[in-house]
Amino acid sequence: MKMQNNKTVRRIKSHWLLLLLVGFALLSGCSQQNDKHVQSPLNTISGADLAAYFEQHSNYINSPIAPAIINAADVYSNRTHNIKVIDLRPEIEFESGHIEGAVNIPTKDLMSYFRNTLDAMAFDTIVLVCARGQTAGFATGLLRLLGYDNTFSLRFGMSSWNKAIAETGWDKSVGNELVGKLETESHPKPPKGSYPEIKTTALMPLEIAFERADTLLSKPSKTYLIDYKAITENPGKYFVINYWPEDKYLNPGHLPGAIQYTPKKALLTTTDLSTLPTDQPIAVYCFTGQHSTTVVAYLKMLGYDAYSVKFGSNAFINETLKQTEKKAGHYWSDIHKNNLPLSTAVKPAADDTPVVEIKSVQGGC
Repeated sequence: MKMQNNKTVRRIKSHWLLLLLVGFALLSGCSQQNDKHVQSPLNTISGADLAAYFEQHSNYINSPIAPAIINAADVYSNRTHNIKVIDLRPEIEFESGHIEGAVNIPTKDLMSYFRNTLDAMAFDTIVLVCARGQTAGFATGLLRLLGYDNTFSLRFGMSSWNKAIAETGWDKSVGNELVGKLETESHPKPPKGSYPEIKTTALMPLEIAFERADTLLSKPSKTYLIDYKAITENPGKYFVINYWPEDKYLNPGHLPGAIQYTPKKALLTTTDLSTLPTDQPIAVYCFTGQHSTTVVAYLKMLGYDAYSVKFGSNAFINETLKQTEKKAGHYWSDIHKNNLPLSTAVKPAADDTPVVEIKSVQGGC
């Protein structure tokens, strides 16, 4: 009996040793495969393939919900509900005054925060905040493409939350230099052509999208935002998109050389997406810059060298828009300035998780 037990023990030990050896072999193989994966060349895919994927999965950029923007008053009135506020501003601006309960996350860390820290689906609404709505609009556009359908950007940014921030924010961003000077000549779209090529280490469309979003958010805002003067002072440098309804293209007019692309309809693989150049930087402008940042997020995902014109046409014809536009969201004025409270607490209270439920938000062009 004792001998049998000894044989059994030896057999068990042999089996465990065999399992350990197999385990080490598998780990070694995985390690070698991982090393090969890291060292392997980048994959190349067509932007058309990624565009087709996005069109099949919510088609956000061309849907009625785009751009997903929420008003300051709605955030404040629902502050005790299931809402998460993420402030993308520099730390010094955040600490000087922010929405109570907000967390301060740099844009370069946003994808890591969503994938590794935040339980995004646990919130009814996630609001991204910046100073003027441009950076938050870009980030929200990317997150929406990744399937985070509960994300919104704060309309006009913190400038709409508190008058003191507006004084150094949107109040200083509007202008009227081109009132009565816009071009009224119509320019046709180019013929359809090819799509950009994308270099990626990922294989599946969603992972490619996550990889690209992380790369795009890790870069400074100058890689996706430009001043309108970059267009007027450099004729022909940019392929300029007037992202307005067609009836407004000639009245009040458009930036020199701009071509009209109908919002939520033109940038489909079945319509005019392939008319965009792959060898020239693209500048997109709307009314406030908050819709065009969403468009640019989409185009950059697809591999285009695209830029959003900061503050849209409000940067150069603000008074015209205030007099002619029926939608208040198309222009900046005093009606958007709230005087909502600011917190200077570095970290939100542990038991304070404000929340909002917004089923549909319309905005932009």
